[in-house]
Amino acid sequence: MLTYGSRSRVLFSRFLRLLRIFLIASGTLVTLITFTPLVQWAAWPLVSSWTNVDKGVLILLSGSTTTFPGPPPNRVIGLNTYWRAIHAIYTWRHGHFSNIVVSGADTAESVKPFLVANGIPADAILVEDRANTTRENALFTKPLLAKLPGPYVLVTSDYHMYRASRCFTHEKIPVETLPAPDLYKRGSIASERWLLFYGLVIEYSSVAYYRLRGWI
Repeated sequence: MLTYGSRSRVLFSRFLRLLRIFLIASGTLVTLITFTPLVQWAAWPLVSSWTNVDKGVLILLSGSTTTFPGPPPNRVIGLNTYWRAIHAIYTWRHGHFSNIVVSGADTAESVKPFLVANGIPADAILVEDRANTTRENALFTKPLLAKLPGPYVLVTSDYHMYRASRCFTHEKIPVETLPAPDLYKRGSIASERWLLFYGLVIEYSSVAYYRLRGWI
């Protein structure tokens, strides 16, 4: 029969073993994420192929925006929205698109002015500014797209394209995919990799949730 002191030593020994395992696992994870392309490899299953379609309608999904103090307009685009918008602008300039539909909350104040400032005609931009989720992007742009001839080319972050394109397909909206190389650009910078790793965890969790709900 173990005495109180013996039990304490056994428990302390187990604690040390668990702590050692935790530290080894944490150190390995830190090394892999910081010093290897693990994040980019993990994102690959979420990235769709690039389309060659250079006409029709661009569908740009906005992501994060930031509010700064002061009267409206006081919204600016976040980093992932910036990369998506830059990719859409480049594609517009080198293609023959008739319109660009921008979907996402606050896009009228933030994304549209950015597109216009970079040479996209204001009358070619249609804004859907109610969507707060990827599913709502598809639901709320559907009536706008019904009035425009295709093909429809979807632009969003590379790691977001898997879920986004399937949401549009679920709503019977045929889309070509044109992922913006967001994660693949930022993933080459070691200081960005932990933030990207966190984003991937959220994205894979969102994919699982959307599958459970039958939205993709």
